[in-house]
Amino acid sequence: MSATEAKPAAAAAKRDSYEELAERIFIGVAAQVYGNPAAGQQKPDPKAVAAMCFKLAEAFEQATRETDRAKARIEAANKAAVKLDEVDISSMFGATKK
Repeated sequence: MSATEAKPAAAAAKRDSYEELAERIFIGVAAQVYGNPAAGQQKPDPKAVAAMCFKLAEAFEQATRETDRAKARIEAANKAAVKLDEVDISSMFGATKK
């Protein structure tokens, strides 16, 4: 495998969950919008549909962070985190003086 073949795989692995969600939404919406033949109905611009899908993905992620479970998970992580600005290490320096 050459280096050029490895780059697309690495780029695909680094995709954000936000982008993956927007892509799944786009595929679903595009299947509905472009897959149903309607006589005389004008189809929207695919770029506009993609932009709408990113807005939907952003709204979904934002709403997900506002759920009770997400808030509890964030609160537990904050309690477990060590806040270095609240740690008093002055007694350690006083003990080393001779």
